[in-house]
Amino acid sequence: MLDKKDKYRLRSLANPLKPIVIIGKDGLTENMIVSINDVIRTHELIKCSILKTYEGLETKELAELICSTIDAEFIFSVGRTFVIYKKNKDRNKYEVK
Repeated sequence: MLDKKDKYRLRSLANPLKPIVIIGKDGLTENMIVSINDVIRTHELIKCSILKTYEGLETKELAELICSTIDAEFIFSVGRTFVIYKKNKDRNKYEVK
């Protein structure tokens, strides 16, 4: 679990990032979960975007569902965009404890 200070720092680091994962009208499929897990293993901090054609959970609910599935941390959401973080044990790119 991240403390408030780490979440704030990760939030500021995520601002210039472009969305890597785009969730479309099909929503969360098994393949989407696998690809998110692969991407977050490489990047640690990723920004995800939800297309307007997606009709399902709210942004924060979807982000928390993804986080619980892949054991990641929800950082924040704005509109249809959210940021999640998962520490890589091999290389701690953002130096989070």
